[in-house]
Amino acid sequence: MSGLVDSVKQQLTSLPNLKKVVVAYSGGVDSHVLLHGCSSLIQTFPHIHFHAVYINHDLHDDSDKWCYHCEKVSKTLDINFTSVKVAVEVLRGDGPEQAARHARYDALQHFIDADSVLLTAQHQDDQAETLMLQLLRGAGVNGLASMPALNAFGEGQIARPLLTFTQQEIMDYALDHQLSWVEDPSNLNTSLDRNFLRQRVIPIIKERWPAFSNTTSRSAVHCAEASSLLAKQAAKFIMEDEKDVLPLAAVNCLDDEFQRLIIRQWLANNGVRMPSQKVLHQMQNEITDEPACSALIEWAGNQVRLFDGSFFLLKKPDKPQKLNVAEWVCGDVELANNLGTLSLSDSQIGGLDKEKWKRSKVTIQARSGGECIKLINRQGTKKLKKLFYEYKVFPWARDLIPLIYLGDKLAAVADIWLAEEFVADKDGQGYEILWHHPNFKIRRQ
Repeated sequence: MSGLVDSVKQQLTSLPNLKKVVVAYSGGVDSHVLLHGCSSLIQTFPHIHFHAVYINHDLHDDSDKWCYHCEKVSKTLDINFTSVKVAVEVLRGDGPEQAARHARYDALQHFIDADSVLLTAQHQDDQAETLMLQLLRGAGVNGLASMPALNAFGEGQIARPLLTFTQQEIMDYALDHQLSWVEDPSNLNTSLDRNFLRQRVIPIIKERWPAFSNTTSRSAVHCAEASSLLAKQAAKFIMEDEKDVLPLAAVNCLDDEFQRLIIRQWLANNGVRMPSQKVLHQMQNEITDEPACSALIEWAGNQVRLFDGSFFLLKKPDKPQKLNVAEWVCGDVELANNLGTLSLSDSQIGGLDKEKWKRSKVTIQARSGGECIKLINRQGTKKLKKLFYEYKVFPWARDLIPLIYLGDKLAAVADIWLAEEFVADKDGQGYEILWHHPNFKIRRQ
């Protein structure tokens, strides 16, 4: 067995409870060699399901032809194959290479669960190029660490078992095994940063420093070690149970450099794109002894909101969210804009009076401001605004919480509160309102 296959074998052996290996297969020589190496290990790991996935960016006229090639090779190697088409969206601050990479990895995440690993075919020369690109972008030690051999990815992990091998060693393997692969002509397009380095810059460097790829890979390892130590220090200030929340009380007394480290690590733990220095400083400016009541910072499809002395990380909605007015006739009501589902069930004690419900026109409305409600066992009528504040409902969620009206009177606020006058008495029958909204958090737990 070749050293290359041994490396793949060692990687898979080191991962406990592994049930599925997904190979990112582009049809190029590197990923073909990786897939061929995996195929020779099928008998060694009979409990593991091997799966090749081709991501079609649809950026080249021959994309479908390459897909067919990948499917044919996978079938020959007795490995299951799937192709996925993705739309490449170039966001602000991205180049076309980065945009394609983000689209590719977003698609691959769907194939990875807790018992899976994604294998990619980056090699030592790729690592050297990545380090150079990160250096030219002004990256810190985390960026200069480049590509780790093993890292978290989605619900599982991503591994790069060929990182210690050169491009020439991979080519030698391909020729020895008489493999056939596709050549992407865009690899010769030097208007792309990585290709410019590969075709123009690195060959000149290697004339003077032949061991360039090896030494830069070693530098990446040193940076990875430094990055790991820094991450462990930052982790002391980051909650594990609520990973999308960063409490600021313990952070505001730290040095500026440490604050930025913690913010970056918190974002990295959540797998989001790193913001620019400008955005990072915007976030840092909100870390004070008396933080503002609210703040909103956005970049690349992400939002950080400030509430109750903590940062909350959210995905930016594709379009402004709004709760639409709807009549509740019977059964479940699906709320638009991914706001969940309202339903009714029989209540054993109390609940919303069935008779009053049946006699009334029931509507679902959004908050418009100034609403009040009289709650059972509480004195006086309370403004909804005050109740939301007491209940720690996020300010950005308050206008999206469904209000249930019987006639022209506010009878219930989702499944949170009932108005006293609509609560069934002890001899009456009532409904319990249920609001199922797993993708929409409304308050700090």
